[in-house]
Amino acid sequence: MTRPVVLVVSRRTSRKDRQIDYVGELHLELLIRFGTLPLIVPVVEGTLACLPQYKERMDGLLLVEGDDIEPKRFHADEANFEYVENTHPLKDEIEIRLLRRAMKLQIPIMGICRGSQLLNVVNGGTLYGDVQKEKHTARHHIDYENYDTYRHPVSIVKDTPLADWYGLDELKVNSYHHQGYRELAPRFQPMAHADDGLIEAYYDPNAAFVVGLQFHPERMLNDYAGNLKVWEAFTSAIKDRSR
Repeated sequence: MTRPVVLVVSRRTSRKDRQIDYVGELHLELLIRFGTLPLIVPVVEGTLACLPQYKERMDGLLLVEGDDIEPKRFHADEANFEYVENTHPLKDEIEIRLLRRAMKLQIPIMGICRGSQLLNVVNGGTLYGDVQKEKHTARHHIDYENYDTYRHPVSIVKDTPLADWYGLDELKVNSYHHQGYRELAPRFQPMAHADDGLIEAYYDPNAAFVVGLQFHPERMLNDYAGNLKVWEAFTSAIKDRSR
């Protein structure tokens, strides 16, 4: 059986004074485990010209972590520009074009961390340039000293997919973001909130599968069975559409 293709756009880092494009192995492992075929879209010169071919092969779209989203993408004010750190305009443009195609064709989409922020922005939502500084919250949404072990509580909205996947009223989630959703796009509904009111997850109730998660379920698989159910639901939606 031919596996449906899930596009994942790479992110960039420096190694030995060279630029390296990569996708985290946990994303790729889970896509393969649940019967799909990940295809990495590199953020390099020339990719925009190749996008028509990538779009033709896209059965699912996974948007993952990376640099800050450019403030101009979400009609930011001067404060947003002040707080934004590193950006990657080419990555923004590649993902935005893929997102618009996926939304038009009702292709399943999952956005994680930065990916969920971009999904919100493309559909008319806005962001905090820096949650801590603009929202003036006591809740830390990133902890560099305890990067992978830090957790904070979120409350789950009843009768949402997140409630179905986890079967709980509250989770303790990891948190790696300094940007965050300010206004949710009109088409989306919240699925979870932090204790400072910040939305931590959302979905499109009128789509087969369009989900945004501010946290990383793939990085806390041992915490809750629901973390795997998220990925199973995403890939099942892709396979159902491809049949």
